[in-house]
Amino acid sequence: MLNQTETCLGIDLGKKLTGIAISNPENTLAVPLEVLSTSAYSRLAKKIIEILKGYSASWVVLGLPLNLDGSWSKGCDLVVEFASFLTPYPVCLWDERLSTLSVQHLTISKSKKIDAQAATVILQHALDRLSYLRKEKYY
Repeated sequence: MLNQTETCLGIDLGKKLTGIAISNPENTLAVPLEVLSTSAYSRLAKKIIEILKGYSASWVVLGLPLNLDGSWSKGCDLVVEFASFLTPYPVCLWDERLSTLSVQHLTISKSKKIDAQAATVILQHALDRLSYLRKEKYY
């Protein structure tokens, strides 16, 4: 079980850019942090582990790009592969369907920050669910 004061990173893994978001220590609010270039997974993972250490974050929510019907997409395999590079940090795979699209509808400009905002949406959804489960005593 996670401590209620463990900061978390949210990741929207993309082909070219990867968005990073961070939670507050109480895991109630997610905010955009930065956008990284998606290069070799090992290099990207090293950068993310540096961020985890720098912010004393202890776990990760990684967006899982399921198909709209909920089935497994080709991108899901890549996300699972990437998650293995983040060992020893716990990784929670989270359904990210339509996260980027929802951010695009909320913003006027198209910038690199959209990837960090999509990571924020993914992380906030996971934090909201975790909060609900704690409130209902399921977690």
